[in-house]
Amino acid sequence: MESVISLNLWNRLPRGFLRMKLRTWSRLDYRVRVLITELARDQEFKCAHCDAAHGLEIEHDHDPEHGPRKKYTIYNIRGLVCRACNWHIGMYEADQRGEYRNWPDVFPRISDSEHESYKYAYECRVRPLLEAELKERLGSRVYWRRRLFLQKFDDWREWGGKYPWYWGFGEIKDKKYGKIRSPLQFIKTLAACTQFVKRQLEKDPDYQPPEALINVLVRIKPLIEELRLIDDDNAPV
Repeated sequence: MESVISLNLWNRLPRGFLRMKLRTWSRLDYRVRVLITELARDQEFKCAHCDAAHGLEIEHDHDPEHGPRKKYTIYNIRGLVCRACNWHIGMYEADQRGEYRNWPDVFPRISDSEHESYKYAYECRVRPLLEAELKERLGSRVYWRRRLFLQKFDDWREWGGKYPWYWGFGEIKDKKYGKIRSPLQFIKTLAACTQFVKRQLEKDPDYQPPEALINVLVRIKPLIEELRLIDDDNAPV
């Protein structure tokens, strides 16, 4: 039955439309075969970038958000193109990444607008698939809570207004790198500083600790002495 369906989909394509043979076609995932026939119809049975109508290749994203990069999937197939346009797409994207290529005097025939339209159509087709898979993985409740939360940031970026997170950018930065907020945090910070100074002195006996650290140690010296006395009084006889 599956072979009959596969052959039926294959017969919807003009003879010689794809570069692959029927045997290779039959090994593809069923959803991939359906997608290819739909893309062929949407592209009016010709290359996505030119009028070529024979020997087209399956052009796909080599760094997809989901799924393998080599095997054809419904998540990474971008379009059907002739071999020349496939080569020029690769050259265009290599130039965008700033990669070195062996033909410095050859330039891609794919324009910025053509590539953006091609990529945008692909993203519009794949995004609902990725969202459906995410919803299945997270569960409906968690998925929609996540969507509504992210929507607040989309609205803020588009329309402005109050920043939707609990803290602003400055507060987030201050929380990560800012002031010491508890005695335990102070002790941990002081211990880390003293360990750093110890390692530096082991490497270089002439190393001078920062003046700010010395000032802190001078200020807390009475407290350290008091804690030491308490510890000695509590020590077992």
